[in-house]
Amino acid sequence: MIRGFYTSLSGIVAAMTRQSVVADNLANVNTVGFHQSTTTSGDFGLALAQSSGASIGRIGTAAIATGLTMDRAQGTLESTGEPSDLAIEGDGLFVVATPTGIAGTRAGNFTVDASGLLVTANGYPVLDTVGQPIATGGTFTVNPDGTVAGTGQRIAVTGWPTGEPVRLGQGLIDLGGSATPAGGLVRQGNLERSNTDVAAAMTELVSLQRQFGLSSRALSIQDETLGDVAQLGRLR
Repeated sequence: MIRGFYTSLSGIVAAMTRQSVVADNLANVNTVGFHQSTTTSGDFGLALAQSSGASIGRIGTAAIATGLTMDRAQGTLESTGEPSDLAIEGDGLFVVATPTGIAGTRAGNFTVDASGLLVTANGYPVLDTVGQPIATGGTFTVNPDGTVAGTGQRIAVTGWPTGEPVRLGQGLIDLGGSATPAGGLVRQGNLERSNTDVAAAMTELVSLQRQFGLSSRALSIQDETLGDVAQLGRLR
C-alpha cells in the first residue's frame, strides 16, 4: 500500500518535471537559435538499482523523468536582410567570449558595437578561428565559409560539445573548454528560428496533464485507503 502511495506521487513529480521542459520549449518558440529539449519517463527503481550495480524484480516501483536531450536539428532559416544577422546552415556553433570563458551559440542575431566589433545581443564578442574578436569596420560581408571580406578573419564555427550540451543561459552552450571545426555554412542576412515543434509540444503537454491527473487521482485513492485502515485500527 505504501509502495502504491509513492508510486502515485512519483508519477506526479515526473509529469510536472516533463511539463516544465515542454513549457520551456513553448516559451522559447520565438527565441533565435533555440533548440528544444525532450524527455521520457523511466522506472525510478530500475534507474536507482542500475546506478548502484544492483538488480531488482520485474515490478515497477515508481516513475522518473529521464533522457533529457537537446534536439540538435536545424531550425528554419529566415531572411532578414540585416548584415549583422548570421545563421549556420548545417552543423556547428558560433564561438563567443564571455566573462567565464568561451561558449557556443546558434543565436546569430549579432550587432556591431561602437568599436566596430561583432558582438552578441548581450555584448559578448564573436570570435574568429584564432580566438580574436571580429573587427568589421562597420560595413562587412561574410562568405559562406565564414570569411569576413577585407579583414583576413574567418568567423569560427565549432562542432557541438561531446556528450549532452549544457545550457548556460542567454542562448549560450558550454563548449567544455574546447572547440573543434564544424562543416556548417554561414549565411549572412539570415537568422535561425527555434526548432520547437509547437504541434508536438502541445500534444505532449495535454498527455502529461492527463498523466498528472491520473497520478493525482491514484494518490487520493491511496490516501483514502490508508485513512480507512487507520480508522479500522481505532475501532478495534
